[in-house]
Amino acid sequence: PAPSFDVVIDLTVVTNNVVFTTITANSEQGFFCGDSDFVTFVTGLALPPNVPTRAPTSAPTITPLPTPDPETTACQLQAIVSCDVTNAAGLFECDNIVPPTSTQCLSGGFPRELEFIYRGGDCPGTTSQNFACQGSANLDEVWITIISGNNNILWNQITTRDSFMDLRGVDQSVEVTISTVENGRVGEEIQSMTFNTTCTSASGLRLKDTFGALELVEFTTVAGDGSVAVNAAFANVAITYAVELQAGTAIRASVTSASSVGGLVTDQTTTSYPPPPEVIGPQDTHVFGRIETVIDLMNLSGSADYRYNLEVSALSASNSNLDCSSSDLVQFNIN
Repeated sequence: PAPSFDVVIDLTVVTNNVVFTTITANSEQGFFCGDSDFVTFVTGLALPPNVPTRAPTSAPTITPLPTPDPETTACQLQAIVSCDVTNAAGLFECDNIVPPTSTQCLSGGFPRELEFIYRGGDCPGTTSQNFACQGSANLDEVWITIISGNNNILWNQITTRDSFMDLRGVDQSVEVTISTVENGRVGEEIQSMTFNTTCTSASGLRLKDTFGALELVEFTTVAGDGSVAVNAAFANVAITYAVELQAGTAIRASVTSASSVGGLVTDQTTTSYPPPPEVIGPQDTHVFGRIETVIDLMNLSGSADYRYNLEVSALSASNSNLDCSSSDLVQFNIN
């Protein structure tokens, strides 16, 4: 069906209206074709002066912007490199990643948040806390259920090895049950433990220490003045490479090649991506790829400068002589 739209027009005001339409297409042989058209019409009727109107003054009219000619106007492309830190309680951005100022939670009371990684392992682990622990969990995929001392469910889902688990609503202790996964559901219990989660020396909440199959990798505390402190052993940095048209533009783009160079400035990795199968239009965003890098914040040796760059080569879909290539760059330093 043909596209349509509704417009409310005030008939008490005489208005000149213009509707522009542009269509682009590709033939089965890959040739570009397109056309544009417009229609003008007048709406409204001046009423006699003795008849009141809803609008005491004429409504403002907007002069439409001229439609660019796709045969002579180059597309405007925007390469995108986005950087996100997916752990550390959401308190880290890529430009403010910092090593921990404390490696053990000793603030007293309950932490605002704890984060573990499922590593797999036997009881009891490396922590100094003396706690109840039975069983062994070394599967690559398990079901983990974590319940706080006040019976709040903090985690209850399938978890793969090396996954981060962000626990909020922590109180004095947690009960952890690790089970097999059977047909996407909880299977047989293989490890269980209950340990203290208060920020005291007896709890042994020390970064990189393990509680059975779980490694403590971050704790967040709130001081009496309301200030928040996050101490993380790792930063899980996610880099996404994508491309779209610049905002407010409509000339479609045909991407011919794309490549990224990223990582530590001393150890850059180059990756080439296949062009998207379709042209990039006004509502399109094409994601070339997403990478995750786990940075050990307790073992920063040498350079801690990171740089990620994306280069996208493209031509206007309606005229291959018009270039609209683009690039983007994200860089950050950890100190």
